[in-house]
Amino acid sequence: MKTLLIVFFVVIISPCVLLAQDLNWNTVTYTTGSLSTGFGSIGTPASTVSLNITGSTARIDAGFPTKYTANPPGSGDDCAVNCALRTRVTFVTIAETVVYTFTFSPAVSGLSFRIYDIDGTDASGDQANVTATGPSGAQNITMTNLNTPPSTITGSGTTSATATGTQGDTGDDQVQVSISGFVNTLTITYANNPANPTAGVRSFSFGNLSWAGTLPVKWISFTGKKQNNGSAELKWITENEINADKYIVEKSKDGQNFVSIGELAVTGGISRNTYSFIDPNPGVGNALYRIKQLDIDGRFEYSGIVVIKQNNELTTATVFPNPAKDFLQISLPGNVQLQRIQVFDASGKLIIQSKNSTGKLDISILKPGVYNLQIENTSGEIFRKSFIKQ
Repeated sequence: MKTLLIVFFVVIISPCVLLAQDLNWNTVTYTTGSLSTGFGSIGTPASTVSLNITGSTARIDAGFPTKYTANPPGSGDDCAVNCALRTRVTFVTIAETVVYTFTFSPAVSGLSFRIYDIDGTDASGDQANVTATGPSGAQNITMTNLNTPPSTITGSGTTSATATGTQGDTGDDQVQVSISGFVNTLTITYANNPANPTAGVRSFSFGNLSWAGTLPVKWISFTGKKQNNGSAELKWITENEINADKYIVEKSKDGQNFVSIGELAVTGGISRNTYSFIDPNPGVGNALYRIKQLDIDGRFEYSGIVVIKQNNELTTATVFPNPAKDFLQISLPGNVQLQRIQVFDASGKLIIQSKNSTGKLDISILKPGVYNLQIENTSGEIFRKSFIKQ
């Protein structure tokens, strides 16, 4: 029975142009015979990659899998193009398979490679099946023939694509596989020809893999709120921080020019994380905030913009009478509804707090003196006024 070679190759942009290989067997560390290997954080953009080999692993011959260096340099078989992890298996029954599972964290997009040297007969052949899953579930697989006559491809454009060899002993079938969506798990299953009357020896290899991007941090929410002491509190929730490094809080008064006012380290992981940042001095007027999320590899993206309106000592708030003895009547322009009124003494101690929509405040319990009002309307705007209690 013929010895076969299956290789997962690099991304193809055009028939003559290749992208850089993110998992290059010439540079990664692999121990011959290992069925489980972690390659660490590799590629651009970086992703933590591992490989696990399952299925009929007892049928793998001694000394395999092993790194394979193609030659000569400068040719189509140069290792810069054609390095691989090669496996030789002696199948005993036609139902046996060997399964290679690559995992990526964070998920990668634009994954592309070749499978070649798929043996077959005129009627049927060995089968190479590809599936992939990502954060949103199973991903569609695209398979394209690279030889004439073509192999038999089934399931291209669906979540499970299979290439079956058809050329018999005259040649070996080649297909290109591409997955545009985000992939956490890539599974390639090589099966002995189900129509063959006997099993036999199969040699197959996985070449260099490439990808175009990794799954970015997912923003769940970003909010801001003024605090009773006049500060601004920003809160945000994110997921999938595998490749993230830190968050930089930026502030602007005009919406055009932002400056950094602080940083927070990333918690990390793929689960949901919550962050909080206090700006003690938002300043008079509108304060606009955004978060710059910086990745380990230097890439970054911005959150949306949160606007906090901060009004200090606005003359448009009316307090009557002033001085007052028993009651204060507080009003804002435009018939804006009040939400909360607070009274502080000269030392800053909170004396009265009232959820108040009418604007009428009972101050009869106060001792004579000067007090400070903090008034919040239903839009979250803060107004501050002083009054005298008789």
